[in-house]
Amino acid sequence: MKPKLLLIATIVLLCGQNFLYSQETWQYLDGLNDQYLWKVYAQSPDTVYITGASSRYDGQGMIAKSTNGGINWIKTFTTTNNLLKDIAFYDKNTGFVIGEKGVILKTTNGGADWTLKTSGTTQNLNAIALTGLNNIWVVGDGGVVIHSIDEGETWQKLDLQLTTKLNDIAFKKDTGYIAGNSGLLYKTLNAGTIWNKEVISNTILNPSQDCMSLSMTENNIYILCGFDYSYGYDLLSKSISTDWLSHSCMSNSITFINDNVGYSIYEDITTGGSGTSLKIFKTTNSGELWSEVYENWTSSIDIHHSDIYIINDTVKYIVSGSAILKSTPSTPITAIKESLYDKPFVIFQNPLKSELTVKSNLQPILEIELYNSSGNKVSMKRMNSQATEIMIDISKLPIGVYLLKITLANNIQHVYKCIKN
Repeated sequence: MKPKLLLIATIVLLCGQNFLYSQETWQYLDGLNDQYLWKVYAQSPDTVYITGASSRYDGQGMIAKSTNGGINWIKTFTTTNNLLKDIAFYDKNTGFVIGEKGVILKTTNGGADWTLKTSGTTQNLNAIALTGLNNIWVVGDGGVVIHSIDEGETWQKLDLQLTTKLNDIAFKKDTGYIAGNSGLLYKTLNAGTIWNKEVISNTILNPSQDCMSLSMTENNIYILCGFDYSYGYDLLSKSISTDWLSHSCMSNSITFINDNVGYSIYEDITTGGSGTSLKIFKTTNSGELWSEVYENWTSSIDIHHSDIYIINDTVKYIVSGSAILKSTPSTPITAIKESLYDKPFVIFQNPLKSELTVKSNLQPILEIELYNSSGNKVSMKRMNSQATEIMIDISKLPIGVYLLKITLANNIQHVYKCIKN
């Protein structure tokens, strides 16, 4: 049987000498382009909620729901001008939305109807978390912490003697954290019965830094802190058996799937302020190293806020400004005598000679190289002429995953992930 080489649709780019990162498949979703989007929450790959407002300034509070993965959206608007900033569900029917000016909304029928509840505060509410319907927590501006033990019907204020803005709250079982401005961090080990201030060394967390967002996994806690949004925040992390650690992280928002894998978003204003470059990073080692997996320029991204929700490592949603992005699994493409004319290269295999042929639709090809999964170069071919088509022999290569690195005449490099079977 002749060996075959499959081209996987995920592209991998090479930056510098040793830094390799893979591009993920992201697509922009339509349907809410005229809204100001703040928070995304997905119950499944198809059932997705987004909160925000009808416009950035003085718009009506907005809740959108899709049951087909973002193809269509049903929008619900509140009667007052409140940006809706967070959403959480206990199950597929019972959920809560919180927002500015003390707004709390509840649904018991999967978002078909929302009922306004009395929160007891007019402060802006920023984040909600729950461990059960008898233990729901909300934090907001002015040090506000409110708590419900009766399925969100009534709310009591918890007096922690705080006045600073509280940005996020998260729980994993009975352990919870509250993050706020000026390095404020509170922790509970008993589902909120007692909250104590978490003291972190000044060499790890500068007291003037704001703690913005939290992500908790089975064994770890991750906190995004920093001075200036426009430069991205630092990431602090802690596991059960370690002290706090600080990691470089160009990020404005983080979410972790598990103890090791996480994603961050960073928006960078382009030269002249004509738009925003959205960058998505991924870590597989608890935030020690980050690889860029997506970058795109757009005028619809909002530099002031973004949010990501991860269902699993293949289905993810992002909102920022009026933009919605969705990542879905890449579909393998069998690259045998097939032209991929919508790509920078036409890549196919000659099954009779067991040769991989690469044809460039861009610059002439200078060199192609194959690397195995261990990072060792197993084949190389360099061209001295202005060739736009080159072949490489794969007949003696074992079955496995390879990286095909293509260097063009202008020294721009592209790397494709390939599988030989």
